[in-house]
This record gives sequence, structure tokens and C-alpha cells, in this order.
Amino acid sequence: MSLSSRRAFLKAGAVSGLAAAAAPSLAAAAQKGAPDGKAPLIHVTDLFHPHGDPDDHFDLACTYALAQRGAFDLRGVVIDYPPDFRPGDPAVGAAAQMNWLAGLSAPVAIGTSRRLSGRGDALPDAPARETAAVRFIIDQLRASARPVAVACVGSAADIVVAALREPALFRTKCAGVYLNSGSAHDNPANPSQLEFNVRLDPAAYAAMFDLPCPLYWFPCWHTTETRQSGASGSFYWLPHREALAGVSAGLANYFAYMFEKSSNPKWLRAMKTPPPAATWEKILGDKRGMWSTASQFAAAGLTVTRDGEIVAAAAAGEAAVFTLQAVDVTCADDGRTTWQKAEKATGRWMLAVTDVARYPGAMTRAVQTVFKEFM
Repeated sequence: MSLSSRRAFLKAGAVSGLAAAAAPSLAAAAQKGAPDGKAPLIHVTDLFHPHGDPDDHFDLACTYALAQRGAFDLRGVVIDYPPDFRPGDPAVGAAAQMNWLAGLSAPVAIGTSRRLSGRGDALPDAPARETAAVRFIIDQLRASARPVAVACVGSAADIVVAALREPALFRTKCAGVYLNSGSAHDNPANPSQLEFNVRLDPAAYAAMFDLPCPLYWFPCWHTTETRQSGASGSFYWLPHREALAGVSAGLANYFAYMFEKSSNPKWLRAMKTPPPAATWEKILGDKRGMWSTASQFAAAGLTVTRDGEIVAAAAAGEAAVFTLQAVDVTCADDGRTTWQKAEKATGRWMLAVTDVARYPGAMTRAVQTVFKEFM
């Protein structure tokens, strides 16, 4: 099959599979008729220890908190293979800490170290250790009685390779991929600049827009790398004191272990008492750039109101501080996207922040709410 034919095939599969979709949350649709009401989810992340960016540990805590809340059936965590410039390796200990705090047993798989040669690269000659996460994703979709949502806050490579190897499976068993990467608009001051995750593997990012399943795109930036909130960007500043004050000793130690880049082998017993007061006060005085919160709530069929309340997306109406809009979107091989709003379902949705001024405060309150799930 030629590359152009393959793209047409994947796009046709995505659109035909979504023609009857009335609401922009396939994860929510997957919950209908499920006795436990939980959407199956795989969380894909660039989570390292020592950390690369602490936002990944915050994202992991949000995912586990939502799972503990009953929003997700967390099927597993895929952690990227670290790029050479990262000081740490996959933070499997952080996932173990979260499993213990939440009373869960979600498995962990390590992603490929390969950078894709093109958007059609299915790594056909890769050894088993390079495709463990690919096979894990495929196995989870195949075994699930309901479609599985996939949250991507790290590398896209393992998801792409899984979809290239099993496109029919993704059409029928993937509720949607929630992609936190890219920018909605170029930065006029530096138009050649790409968002961080896109730069790491442009081919894998571009191939996400070929997926034969629903794609929910949450650009990290409204305008590339400006560190400002905008109508089409997921970024916001999270003040630690507002999000973390009053959390349990276990969760406080999860964050302290990460921020202190601890080498204490007692990673579990270290969580049973509060961190030292000086350490915790230093952490509370900081703030964190965040990108993935909206996609995590959306994958559970939820949104956040302008006042920071967590509600069902289908019932939020004009109170929602963010929503999803149908778009026509294409991505070039170099990772540059072109998009416009669509009048009907295309199989592709994009973040729309409805109140830019209140979005950071609303998301902060929502994070604070879910973090209180950990006792």
C-alpha cells in the first residue's frame, strides 16, 4: 500500500467509525452500559527520576486520583525511554508509589528508544525490548470488553507503531487518543520553532493525525513556547500552595521524593510520614507549568467549570471553562499542523478554552479537588 493510499485508508476508517458520534467524548460513550462506569485508560508519559519536568509527576497523580475517584479503569502506564539529555531513567518507582497510594496495581511498560524514520515506520525489525510498550497497548485493546482511551502526555511513537501494526483493532477498540503535544499557532517571533515533544520525534507526532480512531488534540501552546494561556492551548500555571496545601502525608512525600531527587531506596516507607517542614514549605512556595490536565478530565468524559467544579462534560453547557471543537486538521511530515473549525464530526477534535482569564484558576481548583482523593 502506498503512503498516500495508507493515509486515505486511515482517515476513512476514522471518519466512518465516528459518523454517528453525537458528543465529542468517545471515552464517555465507552462508559455507557458499563456496570462500574469506568472508562478503560492507558497513560503514556515521559516520567523520569530524577525528573525531567515535574509536571509529569503531577499528571500521573491526577490520573491515579481520577482512577481512585472511579473515572478510569487504569489499565497501565507506558513510560518513555529517556532521551540522552535526560538525567534520569523511567520513574517506575513513582508509578509504584501511586499504585500504593491509590490501592491499584496498574502495570508499567517501557517505551521504544527508536525515533521513527517516517510516519509509516512500524519498527518491523525492532527487537522485543523495543516493542514491549507497543505490544502492551495492543494486548490491552484486544483484551478489553470496551474501547480503551489512551492519554498521551509523552512520546507518540509507541501508540503510532501499535496503530500501524493493528489498524483494525484501533478502529474498533480505541475510544480515542488524547494528544497533549504541539502548538495551535506558530510564534511570530520564531516561526521555525516547534513544541518540545514534536521536536523529539516529528514523524511520530505527524502520524498521530493519521490514526484510524478518534483523536482529541490538546495543543500544549496557543502560540509556541510563550508560557501564556490562550484560547487553543492547554498550558496554565499551577501554584503549588493552592494545589498541594492540605494533601495527605503520602502524596506530600510522593512529591517531596521527586523534587528532592531522592536516592533513598526505601521509596515506600519514605511515604508514611510527612516530609520535613522546610522541604515542604520550599515546595509549596513554587509553581508549576501544566499542560495535560484538561485532556485527563476530557478522557473521563468530564470538564471543569469556570468556578473550578468538576462536572460531566455533557451537562456542563456554558459553565465549562474548556470544551472540544470538531476540526479539519492535517499535519506535515515535519510536524507542522494546519487546522480549521469543522461544522460536523470529522473524527478529530481540538481543545477550546472558553474563558482564558479564568482557566488557570479553575484548573488549579480542580487539581486540588482530585488530590484530596488520596488519604
